Amino acid sequence: MNAKRLERARRSVSLASSMILVAALGPAGLVACDSDATDDASTTGTGPGRCPPPSTSSGQGGGGEGGDATTTSSTTSTSSGGTEPVGSGNQNTGNNTHDHMNDPGESGQKDPFEILKERAEEGPAEIRSRLHGCTKLRYEAIGRLLSSRGVNLAATAPNGQPRTAGQLYNQGRDALGVARFDAREAEAYFHSTSGATKLFDIFIQAAPEVIANIQNVDACKLDGVGAPMFVEDQNGGPGTCNLQALSCVMGRPAKPEDKLLCDLMIAQTNGTPADTAKKRNIAVATFLSAAHTCE
Repeated sequence: MNAKRLERARRSVSLASSMILVAALGPAGLVACDSDATDDASTTGTGPGRCPPPSTSSGQGGGGEGGDATTTSSTTSTSSGGTEPVGSGNQNTGNNTHDHMNDPGESGQKDPFEILKERAEEGPAEIRSRLHGCTKLRYEAIGRLLSSRGVNLAATAPNGQPRTAGQLYNQGRDALGVARFDAREAEAYFHSTSGATKLFDIFIQAAPEVIANIQNVDACKLDGVGAPMFVEDQNGGPGTCNLQALSCVMGRPAKPEDKLLCDLMIAQTNGTPADTAKKRNIAVATFLSAAHTCE
């Protein structure tokens, strides 16, 4: 019984609200709009107002030709500069609409057969794995490698002279991606351009020390006997590379192909002692760089 009384009370309130609205608007306020009315009728209040233009739609139904249908709608906003479209139902006409590629090959991805061709050009799996799988040497590991091959990391160059390998190493911590624990940054896993360049500089400066000391360091001795980096030619030639020392430089057993490449490098000398020493330095730095940068 109480529920029925409550429902009748709600209906009475709704009817009373409608009557108050009619009284406030007057008879003209409830007249429907007319699509054929003139603008004067809507402004003077002498007749029904002009209806706003409806949104347009055109197309064929599912039983028409192809079942195509197109719907367009637009909203404009007026500013001091004129009329500017706010939105559009057709995304292809907007200048700020992101164009999503339907073809995966158009979005920057390579064709699988092109990738397969590149892999084939890189060589067998053991070569590809070194190109794409290994990380850079840690900063401390670089220091241990240089020290074990006869490089003095504490050596300094005289004023006006190029810095030593030890100076480049000690002053190149940031370029080599050393960890910065105060900033919660771990050591970099891969080479950056600056880090790889710095490492190459260190190796080229370390080459003379490696050549001079490799025969005496314990890491490069075989059965307690060391070997020089180069075997001197008795006829005054540039000499040849030593397999035992070359193996120690690379950290793996040197192959005849490695020795051949090393011999070809030092054979490019013009015969003067200065140029021969330069070519030897380049050869040692090249093998250090190739062996310890995944190249």
